[in-house]
Amino acid sequence: MSEPTMAPGQPGDARELAALVSAVRTKVRRDLRMTSFPLLLLGSATAAGVIPQVATAGHGGFGPLGVGDWLTGLLITVAFAVMWLVYRRRALRGGVGRPAGFGAATGLGFFLTMSGGLIAMAFAGPFLLFGLGLLMVGIWQRNRFLAWWAVLIGGIGVFEGFFGITNRLSASVWRGWEHPAIYLVLALLTILAGLLARRRENRTR
Repeated sequence: MSEPTMAPGQPGDARELAALVSAVRTKVRRDLRMTSFPLLLLGSATAAGVIPQVATAGHGGFGPLGVGDWLTGLLITVAFAVMWLVYRRRALRGGVGRPAGFGAATGLGFFLTMSGGLIAMAFAGPFLLFGLGLLMVGIWQRNRFLAWWAVLIGGIGVFEGFFGITNRLSASVWRGWEHPAIYLVLALLTILAGLLARRRENRTR
């Protein structure tokens, strides 16, 4: 004799449906709050902007003063825009969640690189955008690590934007590449943090 089957609409179906919805919500929220992707993309964009400055520092620099920082800020803005599009698509496909913070960070990037924020960017450097944009994302997504990283790396970067580190070096050891090299170290640390976060995320799946 065959086992009795539940008719549609019975409590078993409701429990299965609730479990499925819960799993979908958990997956989408986890994707939206992933730590590794923002860190890897922002770190790579920043490194791509400062590597030419390091490479050309001993050969006349990378164009007029501030152009290299502006291009780096533009790349960071593009990175925020890419993340906004990627997470927006995931949210629409999953049916829940939203790409919190990335749109606002993109808007901030356009303001700092294309509008009235150019003066602030010229003085504080690209990590002004890196830090503020990532901090907005971290707060809106309630991702403490992103917020903490934004304050730490962004703060160090802005400090160096005013030559806070290089000005404390002896004039005898000053080299033109040291300023962008500090930016590059911060970008590489961000990539490393992203790789460690990706490893941790893979373990939890």
